Amino acid sequence: MKLARLALPLCLLPCAELFADTPDRDQALKLPEMLISANRQVEARNDSSAANTVFTREDIDRLQPSSLTDLLQRVPGVQIARSGGRGSLPGIYLRGTGSAQSLVLVDGQRISSSSSGDSNLQYLNVQQIERVEVLRGSRSVIYGSDAIGGVIQIFTRRGAQQGLQGRMHVGFGSNQT
Repeated sequence: MKLARLALPLCLLPCAELFADTPDRDQALKLPEMLISANRQVEARNDSSAANTVFTREDIDRLQPSSLTDLLQRVPGVQIARSGGRGSLPGIYLRGTGSAQSLVLVDGQRISSSSSGDSNLQYLNVQQIERVEVLRGSRSVIYGSDAIGGVIQIFTRRGAQQGLQGRMHVGFGSNQT
């Protein structure tokens, strides 16, 4: 009887290391990046059948684009055509479709013009954006006929605390910019 009481803890001793949480194991088991726009529900990017590109806030800070159109030019299958200088209306072409056939959502709301179908992306500041999801390919079944080329979903930043918060951004350039 005494031997059986000692044998059980000795047999379970090698298994104790499997149940111990170490910091390395916790970091290795992080969840994969999530995609929200593909099927209008949260799913893992690897499980999505849509060709997608996601820019997080860390990516935006690392790449330092001067505008949202500069960030979107890094996406394969997306062409940006400017029809003038700074502040002009950009044309967005996803996989060869027209601007009116590419849906742009800001926090889930369509921002395209009802007359031309173009989106006024020049008014969005890159510092106010938390995440950008670009879905290439037809999403017209889920989002409607203006998503034949794809969907660009933009999520804006949210305040972590109540009340006013200060943020400062300093930059310089050349050629009077």
